[in-house]
Amino acid sequence: MNIGKIHKQFLSSKLLLSVIVFVFVAVRLYPAYDQLDDIRLWSCLLIQIGIAFFLLQLNHTFNIFQQHTFLPALFYLLFVGGNPDFYYDLKGSIAALCFVLSYYFLFDSYQKPQSQANALNISLLLVLGSLLWTPLLFLFPVFWIGFYRFQSFNARVFFAGLIGFATVYLFIFAWSIYQGDKDIFLSFLSQFKTLFVVHKPDLTILEWVICGVLLLFGFIIGIYQFFFNISERVWTISVLGYFYLSSFLFFIFLFLQSEYKSTWWLINYVPIAFLAGHFFSRSNKRSVHYLLLLFFLFFVGIGIAQYMGS
Repeated sequence: MNIGKIHKQFLSSKLLLSVIVFVFVAVRLYPAYDQLDDIRLWSCLLIQIGIAFFLLQLNHTFNIFQQHTFLPALFYLLFVGGNPDFYYDLKGSIAALCFVLSYYFLFDSYQKPQSQANALNISLLLVLGSLLWTPLLFLFPVFWIGFYRFQSFNARVFFAGLIGFATVYLFIFAWSIYQGDKDIFLSFLSQFKTLFVVHKPDLTILEWVICGVLLLFGFIIGIYQFFFNISERVWTISVLGYFYLSSFLFFIFLFLQSEYKSTWWLINYVPIAFLAGHFFSRSNKRSVHYLLLLFFLFFVGIGIAQYMGS
């Protein structure tokens, strides 16, 4: 088996990417042949594929990996493809889309102290998304950490974020006054009651296995990235470090709010796909090439198990 050739196909084969997308669509639509008129099915399908391809666009625009690779998209589709919990989770898919779109404005703020416009755009995306899924507001501190890590956090950026939050809710308040129905505004405020509710982790056995494997994999990536891979640019190290930290925080949210686990998985798989994509694309060691194959086959097996168990 020519593992080097297999590794190269994973990195840059358009045929493999097309096959993964085809399988992703087929797995979604085949069991739902009698529900093809369900708008949630198609919306989730298109949004999640869009997220995967947007990861490629982010890498191309901001040159995170310093090379062309399809791995982030492949991994994201692989992670979310077989889990039936994601098939109809429209709120979670929209929340994940708002989250990944916010990455563009965050990365564009690198070493730019005058990033108020980007902070405002992120704030609007998060607040608008939170109207469907309130815990998205927890990502404000996550992005503030990103601004700080990218040397662009200051009072102007902080207050620009607050202005975005206030703008959306003032608009809702004005609309409720215009309609003469204060319950419109109060209905959104009532969602904050459940925002800080904490529950015991309620994960399936397969989800615990996934958590264990990803946390172990994250530990390996951390050692490799920050102790042995010292040749990377400061920009790339900053982004990878932010992905690493944000993924760890998302795992905490996943454990504390497992009633929203579907959405937290959809969000957390974004930085994980980037981290895995960078790790497997930058090393020429045969051991890493074999690990890529095992990693891929493991999640194919997990996807089959989740699919068959639904």
